[in-house]
Amino acid sequence: MSISNTPEWAALVAHVAEIEKTHLRELLQDAGRCAALTASCEGLFLDYSRQRVTAATMDHLHALAARAGLADRIRAMATGERINVTEGRAVLHAALRAPRGAPPLVVDGADVHAQVHAVRDRIAAFAERVRSGTHVGVTGKPLTNVVSIGIGGR
Repeated sequence: MSISNTPEWAALVAHVAEIEKTHLRELLQDAGRCAALTASCEGLFLDYSRQRVTAATMDHLHALAARAGLADRIRAMATGERINVTEGRAVLHAALRAPRGAPPLVVDGADVHAQVHAVRDRIAAFAERVRSGTHVGVTGKPLTNVVSIGIGGR
């Protein structure tokens, strides 16, 4: 079933239709708004209080996330399950941000975190060789200009 065909979606749509009638200036009159509509985690501060949302909006969004199984999907992504249904493989974007020494993330028998840090080390070493002038081009001269074109994928 599509998420847009759920009761949680319908409730959110109805809520949005109601809240659209209220100007943000009116919502900002609530003294407890900032405390109710801010959050922080891992050094990141989120402030929803300057948006046209209420605590009820957040409740509707949480209900929709629960209906969609968002927590399970996040866990599946973080543990390397094959959730990319188009390509039939794991989605490993978060592994690129794992700190050195993070617990292994084993996918298809390989520690993705170790692979990421090995590649990052090779990139850092190459960049240092270019910066120091020890890596030279076909003319034997140090490189002075670098063009980097990212294409994504593996």
